[in-house]
Amino acid sequence: MDGQLDMSFNVRAEDLGTVRDIVAVHLRWWRIDAGTAFRMLTVVNELLTNVLQHTTADAGGCRMAGLLLQKVPDGVTAVVRDQDPRPPVHASADLLAEEGRGLMLLRALADDTSVSVTPVGKDVWVFMGTPEPTEPF
Repeated sequence: MDGQLDMSFNVRAEDLGTVRDIVAVHLRWWRIDAGTAFRMLTVVNELLTNVLQHTTADAGGCRMAGLLLQKVPDGVTAVVRDQDPRPPVHASADLLAEEGRGLMLLRALADDTSVSVTPVGKDVWVFMGTPEPTEPF
């Protein structure tokens, strides 16, 4: 089963739980295994938190972002779009620091990642492969 979730919204800290719930429902609907779903939820949350922390609000106080989640034949992809053209910067964070570990976390959890600067900001893309189904004995 292939599928897609495409949404745009004003990123607010109090709504991140709702976004995670929406993503979790789609991952369950697509029958994504629990380990891959957990990794994807963690990465999507991290990317949206980065929008909150590292982008400038517009004149109306909004930090608009988009989330495109897709079930593909061998896994799941997510793209978080924001209006800031500056690419993420890799920082050497102290392991106990509360900030600065986002890219390290992203690279540890995702099977592949990329960043593209767009005419309106940037897209951060991640891919997570799903385990091969095992044949019953």
